Amino acid sequence: MNKSKHERILNECLEFLNANGVDTDEKMRSVIEFFFSLDHHVSFDEIRLFIKDKGIHASDIVIRDVLNLLVEYGFATERVFADNVARYEHLHIGEHHDHLYCLKCGTIIEFMSPLIEAAQLDEARKYGFHPFSHKMQIHGLCKKCFGKSNRQTIPLSMIETGGRFKVVDIGTGRGDGFRSHLMDLGIAPGCEGEMIANHGGRIVIVCNGTRMALGRGMSMKVQVTVID
Repeated sequence: MNKSKHERILNECLEFLNANGVDTDEKMRSVIEFFFSLDHHVSFDEIRLFIKDKGIHASDIVIRDVLNLLVEYGFATERVFADNVARYEHLHIGEHHDHLYCLKCGTIIEFMSPLIEAAQLDEARKYGFHPFSHKMQIHGLCKKCFGKSNRQTIPLSMIETGGRFKVVDIGTGRGDGFRSHLMDLGIAPGCEGEMIANHGGRIVIVCNGTRMALGRGMSMKVQVTVID
């Protein structure tokens, strides 16, 4: 975002909030100014760290209030990706984009494809459906991380639903039976599988044709590579 556009949107936001009876003190303005100075998605923790580094004594409640206000009045939108961290980005009138999210490094890539947009409208019309909006997120590996995926490993817990993997190593756990227990289940270096369900808690996989459930802690100790 260029500087003039940043200043225009910032002033528009402050004037709009004031016109709607929202008083913004110095602490709130600091959070708002920081938000509009960015060109990327920002989390609550990132804003809190900035506030602390600048010596601004704004409480977590103030930061939350500002983010909620920006979303409520249409100056920001909240996005949640595979890591379940809420991030906020500018909401520009008349502009739309979708997202690519890297499961390994957390890179977020914005894109807009006229071909995809037209195809979605065509599919909706086939069903007599009138779409108002849509949000598309494609989760996978960025070019940098995918290029390393055949050499570097990630925890099994990071594989999303539908993803395929190859087990490389099994770490140590509590007790001597951890590794042998997993191998008894059929999870051993060299075996390939597919993630059936991964919704933030217990995961369900199919490995060697057998469906099995693993706890989050256990799945974090199984190192795998991604199969394209």
